[in-house]
Amino acid sequence: MQKITKLLLCCSMLMLSGCGKETNTADKADLEKYQTYYTAISENVTFASKSTNFSCELEMTQVEDGTYRYYIVIDDPQTAMYDVIAMAVENDISYDMADKMMPSIGIFDDAKSMIPGQVDSANGYVKGIALSGESANDSIKLKLLVQWTDKTKKASKREYIAYTLNTAGIVKGDN
Repeated sequence: MQKITKLLLCCSMLMLSGCGKETNTADKADLEKYQTYYTAISENVTFASKSTNFSCELEMTQVEDGTYRYYIVIDDPQTAMYDVIAMAVENDISYDMADKMMPSIGIFDDAKSMIPGQVDSANGYVKGIALSGESANDSIKLKLLVQWTDKTKKASKREYIAYTLNTAGIVKGDN
């Protein structure tokens, strides 16, 4: 039994050493982009309680291990939204104090677009976008940034929305 434990420990150490801080140029650029969006959310002072450009539904459920998983679904676009980037920051945690990656889309992965009444997933035109994260708490404050461009990719729009969420749903009047 001890041999198996030692073998697993050695394998774990080898795998961890392979995950050093060396990153290629694309990874560094993505991390800088992530930090830029994170900082934009942290420094923003005005947050809406909902969007006029899309629907946003949130849900929180308890997981078997006692933690909580939350889901943010952005869909039903009212305007054409190309190259959507979305990110949520939990409980006003500063970038330097965050011990995990916050949920995002469009930063580390391919851009998606949402156009009213059109879906072509193979070409990046999706019905909706989902973000999810985990929390040890049964109530969480989420600050969401959603950014997109117009068809010409010359005009960009951002929305900042804040929600307080628990297992019963969105807490009204607490944003």
